[in-house]
Amino acid sequence: MALNKAPHWLQKTLTYQALVVALVGVGLSITDWVAAMSVILGGAIYSLPAYWALKREFKRKQPKADAKQTLAQMYGNEMLKLVLTVVLFSLAFGLVKPLNPLALLLAFVGSHLLAAVLPVVIDKQTSTKTK
Repeated sequence: MALNKAPHWLQKTLTYQALVVALVGVGLSITDWVAAMSVILGGAIYSLPAYWALKREFKRKQPKADAKQTLAQMYGNEMLKLVLTVVLFSLAFGLVKPLNPLALLLAFVGSHLLAAVLPVVIDKQTSTKTK
């Protein structure tokens, strides 16, 4: 699998992110099934394009290519990730009934925040730096 080439902190971030979304979704399913499904969908709408882009990025044959080519591919991956996110939101709002839009959007934003915060937390936990 291409993600085996990804840094360890990145693999842990993806795993923890999916785990947090799943736990919140399962916890909400006790009280509100629609909100639980919406939370899981919101997390998936963020995670699936991110996973796809990372898999595509680490699947490249020549990681030491010139900077222009690497940057162009990264921008291309981000554009495709954005398009895939829009498509997934459209499908969720168009096809899933009943849906809790607030729970869906909060889970999406929460997944973004987890993606920003978890690498810092993981780095502090696994760091071998001495002061």
